[in-house]
Amino acid sequence: MDIIKEVLIYAPEIIDLMGVIILLIGFVRGVIEFFKMEIGRFKGKGNQFRTMQILRCDVGLYILLSLDFIITSDIINSMMHTEIDDLINLGAIVVLRTVIGYFLGKEIEEVHIETVKDEKNTEIDN
Repeated sequence: MDIIKEVLIYAPEIIDLMGVIILLIGFVRGVIEFFKMEIGRFKGKGNQFRTMQILRCDVGLYILLSLDFIITSDIINSMMHTEIDDLINLGAIVVLRTVIGYFLGKEIEEVHIETVKDEKNTEIDN
């Protein structure tokens, strides 16, 4: 039982770190793609609006995934800290992150649907 407690003490920190790493990977990829898009814009290539929407979806997916890791960490923390103040704070954080994740997910889904429609319309026009 002591081994489980030891694992649960360090697990949230490791899971948080993984969430931050995922977020940073998404950020770096987003910045790289953004600069590629801007270089393409200067060269007069491509549909910049569509490219930006795809970029937003890609970065948003990384944000959602990292939020899932961080929420998991918060849940484990709530199991370890059973004082009412800690539980209220962690509960509020989990609710806030879940709401952010939900609306970000909805926005990504809408952008993805619009992108697919645009691709189909482009194929039909060609």
